[in-house]
Amino acid sequence: MHSVWLQVLKPTVVVGVLMANVALPKFPVAAPEQNSQATVAVPKVDTLAELYRLRDRLGVELSRYPTIMGAVDPPPAAFLDQLGAINYRLRQEETARQLQQQAEQAAAAAIALGDPAALPAKELAVAYSHWDKAVAALNQIAPNTFGEAQAAAQKQQYEQQRATAAYHYDTARSASLKPIVEQTGLASRVRLTVCSLQRECRRWQGNRPPASSASLIKVPVAIALMTKLHQEGTAPSTPIWISPSNWTEDAGSLWVRTAYPLEQIMADMISASGNIATNQLIDYMGWHSINHSLRSQGYQTTRVTKKLVGETTYPANAGSAPNVITTDELTDMMVAIYNQEFAGAHLIEAALANQRDRNLGHAAVRSPVDWLGEKTGRNSKVLGTTTAVRVSGQRYVITATLDHSGNDTAMQRIVAGVIQHLLTHNGFENELARADDMVTDRRTFLP
Repeated sequence: MHSVWLQVLKPTVVVGVLMANVALPKFPVAAPEQNSQATVAVPKVDTLAELYRLRDRLGVELSRYPTIMGAVDPPPAAFLDQLGAINYRLRQEETARQLQQQAEQAAAAAIALGDPAALPAKELAVAYSHWDKAVAALNQIAPNTFGEAQAAAQKQQYEQQRATAAYHYDTARSASLKPIVEQTGLASRVRLTVCSLQRECRRWQGNRPPASSASLIKVPVAIALMTKLHQEGTAPSTPIWISPSNWTEDAGSLWVRTAYPLEQIMADMISASGNIATNQLIDYMGWHSINHSLRSQGYQTTRVTKKLVGETTYPANAGSAPNVITTDELTDMMVAIYNQEFAGAHLIEAALANQRDRNLGHAAVRSPVDWLGEKTGRNSKVLGTTTAVRVSGQRYVITATLDHSGNDTAMQRIVAGVIQHLLTHNGFENELARADDMVTDRRTFLP
């Protein structure tokens, strides 16, 4: 119906315009060039139906111009430009509609496969591929089209569904970790996550928090700090004062009643595992700010609710509930650091490379593998490390915790076992054929 007027007017308008062009060579017969579409204003309309009515009305007006030789006034160029811009917008709307249909069809195909938690690995790969195609279709929808808001809402849902499928797909292919964990004789106490920097992962109980986060919690504190400094435009070299109220037994090198640059305090927290440094940064940012920052970056389980305590001395405003972390989320934080995904990541990476405690991950690395950096954590409840390595030219993060054990040798064997597996299989083994084009942001943190 909307194109009827074009069919009626086509013979007379086209002939008339061409004839007028012969008499008046400067008369613009073509619609606006593609590059000029954005510069031609389309009157504001709220619905696609209104846009069609506007196009039809302009068509009727165009039909009233004389179309025979000797016409006094051809249609103004601005008139034709606007009609061309409206037709261009209609093509965008039609393309957007088709893309949205493609996305919905792909999503329906993924849903039809069933609950990802119950699917075998091969079907999980197919589900991931469907969700990936759905997101890709929505990404192609032009801005300012009528379906833009709906597409944005759908995209958010589809991305989460894609991440869920990716998580279960990686988990389904994690059987290779079982013998590595079981050789410790403490399998139920182990939490283990291994990820490439492309976020392809393998995991063993990686979404279950260990008995304690210990000093591993200092990595999310560092990320929250860098996020705050970037958002507020504060230089990492800005000095702050170390309050005596944050003193506790400490392995770091900072003194209370002294001012240090923020970047030095962060480095002491990571490299020397300084408790005083951590406590001062918690005061500097505030509990709410830290946890809000982590949640906004997708880390739904990790929370910082307690300062670090030495042997006996509690700092002021120590907090109450224990800090919580998972190897899944901690590994992703390390991936974000080594991918330089946020401002200041290079400062944390440098601190990780200067880790003083080298008796866990570092002790498990042998040539030709390169140790890149590490953060360790140890207390009476847990032993843990998150270690970055380079294996056959590819970088990986290995995060492992061991509940209620101080067995450094067992932790070294876990890290060494993962490294040997990566070497033997040239990275992650291809247990099953992958879905096409699965190299996308696979970030997900399931509870």
